[in-house]
Order: sequence, then C-alpha cells, then structure tokens
Amino acid sequence: MSVTTALPARAAFPLRRRLAARTTVGAARLLACLAPHRLERALTRIARGAVPATEAQAAGARELVLAASVSMNGHRACLPRSVAVALTCRLGGTWPTWCVGTLMSPPFSPHAWVEAEGRLIGEKGTPAHWARLITVAAPG
Repeated sequence: MSVTTALPARAAFPLRRRLAARTTVGAARLLACLAPHRLERALTRIARGAVPATEAQAAGARELVLAASVSMNGHRACLPRSVAVALTCRLGGTWPTWCVGTLMSPPFSPHAWVEAEGRLIGEKGTPAHWARLITVAAPG
C-alpha cells in the first residue's frame, strides 16, 4: 500500500534557497548517523547564538526542506527531516525546539520533530501526546 503525499511546489522557492536547503539536507543525513548523545551535543553547539523560531519561520523551513528533497517526505525520514528543518532555520538566525521522543500511548513509536511557539510543526496531534527524550531549544 502506498501513501499519497502532496509535495510543495519547487517553483515557490528561489533556486538559491533550494540549494541552501539541499545543503542542510545533506548535513542532516550525516548528523543523523551520529549516536544520540553526540547528535544532541552537535545540535546544541549549532543552536548557540540563535533566537527562538516563530511558528511561521519553522513551517516555512519545513516546506523548503520538503521541496528541496523528495526523500524527506517519507515516514522513516523523521530524524533527518527534523534536523534539516532546524539547520534551515539556523541559516536564518533562528532555532526551533528540536525534539526526539515517543508517543505517550500505544503504539510506542519513536519519532523526531520540531516545535515552535509551543506547537508541533507539520505533525499531527499536540505536544501533550509526545514524551520528549531529547530536546534542543534555542539558548535563553
């Protein structure tokens, strides 16, 4: 069985922004291979000096990442996708809250996502449905 996903239009983003997003996608794939404690440490360092992202900024970064790489639209791409969204926000000087956790109720499935202004970005449900195991927020 396949799932139909509506992909963002590539023409909606300038070539320069799409190329920058492709770079963050590549970096996110490399970072996603790190052990969890090393990934958390790396993202904490990258987030230094950033201001918290607004919901609109984080949603825009997510749309840009999804438009730049078709592989980021998959169900199993949550970790590199969330890292890529955070890195794309960082290019603009902001940082969403990057989270890794699991659902609070069965089935207990691991997941990675970003939040901004207390809301999940591009995910179903509310933050109360998720148990956070690792979070990296903007300093201050």
